[in-house]
Amino acid sequence: MTTLTRAAARPMHVSQSRPGLMTRLATMLALHGQRRQLRQMDDAQLRDLGLTRAEAERESRRPAWDVPAKWRA
Repeated sequence: MTTLTRAAARPMHVSQSRPGLMTRLATMLALHGQRRQLRQMDDAQLRDLGLTRAEAERESRRPAWDVPAKWRA
């Protein structure tokens, strides 16, 4: 006789803590726009943010799907 455990009897659900596809796409689009704006800032604006031109250029070249590790939960 086979006995189902309580966990096995429950239907499979997508994790509630993981954002859906549309949320992830919206985040990537917003990040792409922010990186584009960062590239267009002048040196005084970058200084206000505590960034060098090289740091801003490096960040602006990252692809939209390359998000900070702390965002991936």
